[in-house]
Amino acid sequence: MITICRIERKVNSESVKMNHKNLRLNILAIETSTEMCSVALLVGGKLTLSEKHVGQKHSEEILPMIDQLILKSDIVLNQIDVIGFGAGPGSFTGVRLACGVAQGLAFGLSVPVVPVSSLEALAQATNFDCVLICQDARMNQVYAAAYERKGDIWSPLTDPYVCDPQDVTVPLGGGWVVCGSGLSSYAEAFESYFGLSGPTVNVDYVNPSAKEVLLITEREFKNGQYVSAENAAPMYVRNKVALTLDEQASR
Repeated sequence: MITICRIERKVNSESVKMNHKNLRLNILAIETSTEMCSVALLVGGKLTLSEKHVGQKHSEEILPMIDQLILKSDIVLNQIDVIGFGAGPGSFTGVRLACGVAQGLAFGLSVPVVPVSSLEALAQATNFDCVLICQDARMNQVYAAAYERKGDIWSPLTDPYVCDPQDVTVPLGGGWVVCGSGLSSYAEAFESYFGLSGPTVNVDYVNPSAKEVLLITEREFKNGQYVSAENAAPMYVRNKVALTLDEQASR
């Protein structure tokens, strides 16, 4: 089993710069923002993925799944160069768990962390160029964000936000495809809102995967977009909305 402890491996700016140019990074990625528990590992250019529908039992499954993937990949844990995790928005406990595990492992290994938007990871899994993600946020709301493919990179048109299904903003222009678990959770509301002339709806893409989190982590790390373990944090979109309302009320 994985034991989280401090491994003395000195990290400095020069070693990080070398890793940016290293095409054979060893990367671990974790995604637990939905009922799926997903772990991916890149070793020597080979990506392996382990996924399981666990409901609310992520905390029981995540470390054994990482442990098994490490064993199958014929490396030891301290050979990992960087850790990525699905930072949400998503399940509050799931996102906190992914962040906590990534932080604990990264601190013990003295490696950096890349927080990845779970909505961007889901968008990247699609084969479309313009994707509007609507993930079930419970409380009759969805987490939403629009992404546009430019080459091999997804660019967000908006930051992730939370709203009622009928308040989702559809970007101007044609070709937009709506994906995410919110479509089935609030099918009636979306059908009424989008109507016959709205964007295309695709229900095949529901859960973000650690595979996409890993691929985004690799790109972001090579571009210098990473944080230390202690500075990694989940993406709490609903908290931002509540804070804004409080600020407005106090004015």
